[in-house]
Amino acid sequence: MEDSKTAFSLGRLLILLLPVAGIALAVNYSVVPNMERAAQTEMESNMLSRLLGNTIKPPSDTIEFADADGDLVCDFPADDACLSPEKLVFSYIASPELDDEPAVWADVMRKIGEETSLVVEYQHYETTNEQLSAMARGELHVAGFNTGAAPGAVKFAGFVPVSTLGKEDGTFGYTMKLITPADSKIASPSSLRDARVAFTRPDSNSGFKAALTLLLSDHNLQPERDYEWGFTFDHKTSIRDVSAGKQDAAAVASDILAGMVNNEEVAEDSFRVIYESERFPPAVLGYSYKLAPEIREKVASVLTDFAWEGTSVQEKFAPQGVSKF
Repeated sequence: MEDSKTAFSLGRLLILLLPVAGIALAVNYSVVPNMERAAQTEMESNMLSRLLGNTIKPPSDTIEFADADGDLVCDFPADDACLSPEKLVFSYIASPELDDEPAVWADVMRKIGEETSLVVEYQHYETTNEQLSAMARGELHVAGFNTGAAPGAVKFAGFVPVSTLGKEDGTFGYTMKLITPADSKIASPSSLRDARVAFTRPDSNSGFKAALTLLLSDHNLQPERDYEWGFTFDHKTSIRDVSAGKQDAAAVASDILAGMVNNEEVAEDSFRVIYESERFPPAVLGYSYKLAPEIREKVASVLTDFAWEGTSVQEKFAPQGVSKF
């Protein structure tokens, strides 16, 4: 009798458990993969957020952004709150190295000085956040920012974009190129798995953001998991390293690459292009929203009407095909 009860109980238990086991298996084969896919998507999103979301952080000094007229730049302060400095400070894209920027912009600064009757001096900043803080404090008055940094400059520092670098026919812009050494077996972005990829700097559009997003979203290649990566902090360094075989690949700006080839800084047959993006807007020049009206109007006039012929900017940018603001 006891055995019968035991058998009966086990039978009923099996009847109850088998459907549950079947459901569990179904869940395992349907829900778990979905959970894994969701987890993978979330992980990729978090990876992009970590790498891209904070590339331009609010600097130590930040303006109170207001845009009542909806023109996407900070509203000008009342005239009596504007800056009328004794000298104007000019700075181009922040970089760890000073390079030749003061000489490149000498003629533009001279023209701004003539129009405003103010002394104009060049100030070098090693990081974008230092540059933004200086503009927010009113210590930097005229500046150039790269594509990736421009939105942060407007929002955090009161930067007012005026002009960009363009060609004679009025077109402007550049592309992101992924390059590899000429003798590399890497033929496409999807072939970069297990390779070492050089990015320029966190706030660079062509040197980091566009390439990182392309590799993750289009080729399911995640940094650290699928390829090694690091920053060179300069497009020219990335290009030289790839040409010399020191990097498996690099993301660089097409205009800088073209300029180095035209100036014979690198040989055109020392690298191959495995990908080229659509066109992006290039670096932008402008001024601080805090400048007094009469000063900012004259600065804006120089940055739109400046004649390049025979000047230092023409010498610098002509190899890139650029000829005017």
